[in-house]
Amino acid sequence: MNEVKIVNKLWAILLLSILIVGCGGFRATRDIVAVPSEEMTVLKRKGAATTKNNISVAAIYLSDVKQLDGFGIMIVNETHNWISVKQEECMLVQNGEVRHPIENTLALARLGSGYKPKMPNELSTDVYDWHKDINTRKSVASSLDAKVAGEGTKLSIIAGAKSNIFLYFNNQGNTAPMQLLIPNVYNETTKERTSFSFKFEVQKK
Repeated sequence: MNEVKIVNKLWAILLLSILIVGCGGFRATRDIVAVPSEEMTVLKRKGAATTKNNISVAAIYLSDVKQLDGFGIMIVNETHNWISVKQEECMLVQNGEVRHPIENTLALARLGSGYKPKMPNELSTDVYDWHKDINTRKSVASSLDAKVAGEGTKLSIIAGAKSNIFLYFNNQGNTAPMQLLIPNVYNETTKERTSFSFKFEVQKK
């Protein structure tokens, strides 16, 4: 009887090990690519970019983040006014489920003290091919940790400048298509709100 129990335990351990290795291997080989559309320009590094109401936005999946679904978002203010965006309003839709980004402090704690958010090095080349004027614009630091009373976390970008923000979502580890929504980019003068939607598909490398 004891031998049977030992054998059963060994089989359970072996099965669990296979599942863990299998899931890890799948996650390591997920390839997230942008889906082309009439409104979007697909960048060479598998991101996408578009312009609406004099606001240009590029969204790039961060392939170096395995524990989470991470996206780098470049927002370029080509208006003559301040614009703003709230991180907590952004969302990732997959399998009909809406996920909001986790707080930056929690994401960075999960990714480790050595992790530094950054855009892919090749992005500047991709942006030049798409909209070369953007590379000459002043880059302002994102300050998503700043709290605006009664409004949550908000990033403001001055006229003519650009900024990068990073959004992290709990990794679902499946192959369902993703839709990244950046809603309500707000023009502080005209009160106009502009929303952006980027579609990605999950492939195996």
